[in-house]
Amino acid sequence: MHAYLIQRTKKIAPFNDSPQDCLIANRKLGDIQREVLNSLDIEPRETTDAQQVQDEDEHLMIVDSLYFTLELLKEFIVASRKLQNNTICALKPGLLTLRTVANTQDVRIYPDRIEYGLYYVPSGSLTSQPVPVVINADQFTESIPMPKHMFSTSEYSVPLTDKLLIQLDHWVNIWTANLAVLFSVGARLNRASIIEKLGLALRARSFNQWKVLQHCNKIGRNCDIHPTAYIECSTIGDNVKVGAGTVIRESVIGDDVFIGDSVSVEVSILGKGCHIMTGEVIAYSVLYPGAFSDSRILEMVLCGRDSFVGASILTDFRLDGKYITVMKGDTLIDTGNTFIGVCVGHNVYVGAGCIVAPGREIPNDTRISPDETRVVTKFTDKDMPGHRRIIFHSNK
Repeated sequence: MHAYLIQRTKKIAPFNDSPQDCLIANRKLGDIQREVLNSLDIEPRETTDAQQVQDEDEHLMIVDSLYFTLELLKEFIVASRKLQNNTICALKPGLLTLRTVANTQDVRIYPDRIEYGLYYVPSGSLTSQPVPVVINADQFTESIPMPKHMFSTSEYSVPLTDKLLIQLDHWVNIWTANLAVLFSVGARLNRASIIEKLGLALRARSFNQWKVLQHCNKIGRNCDIHPTAYIECSTIGDNVKVGAGTVIRESVIGDDVFIGDSVSVEVSILGKGCHIMTGEVIAYSVLYPGAFSDSRILEMVLCGRDSFVGASILTDFRLDGKYITVMKGDTLIDTGNTFIGVCVGHNVYVGAGCIVAPGREIPNDTRISPDETRVVTKFTDKDMPGHRRIIFHSNK
């Protein structure tokens, strides 16, 4: 069986990357697609024009920006074979499609389903209209307590599922796909058999869930992890340094990452060579390789390759009670979500004192600093002894 990956010329702002080069859990989308297909003995092939594919055998057609998991693809193929018709994969609207912001993806949205760029063609059928195969991807949920004055209910729910289908057509989709992968670990733990859960408890020598999760870590080679650091349900790459009192939970840390003392990394992905200074909080964020942060907190942020974020504020919540909006091309899109942070492009420097509104994107190769009227430039020498007058603005 073959799968034809439909290559397009589109680039995703602000990174200007092709979808195939976008990173999910520190791996390129193209590599993930081919690994999943190969695991099912499906041979991936590239095409620039779906209309030119002449294959009378059973095959798949997949747009190049589509992220899918093995569990999702297997269910779609099994259901399609039962129908023995051309099919298109669709998801039932729910928590996953809401949190992955389906309306920023190049998909077809109907009241009862959302259709994605994944097609099945049975043997001998080339032209018939595809029938939608609707999959309910929602499996479990995790709730985060939330004050009612900030959110309409007392909790904010996120999906725990390993049946993922997301088109990377916007930077928001890159961010949400990465977080969905982290949350999918919770789905697999919830779905584990009694025997599998008992095995985890025996490894931990405890039935306490937190002690069990400490034994779900994967630690790479040549790591320097301080004995007071706490790591839970996370993957740590090679040559990683973790400082004293640091907490890492439900996260993926790439090779050669430096994490200082008293840092909190929660449900986040740090790429190869990232550098996190002492005392920071990194939560629900994705940092591409080489990102450097000296900010006190990065929450719900996507930072590009070789970026720098100083002591600035990258916000993720509107004060007027409305949903976060984002730009896609020239169109302003309401995401339907209350919390979405900022996207920092590749090789961007955000200086100390800057404030960026939620849902905004900063183009590649940009240097941002506060207005000069907010920056101390010099001291006068005409003040009383022991006193100095600060000059905030100078035309010189």
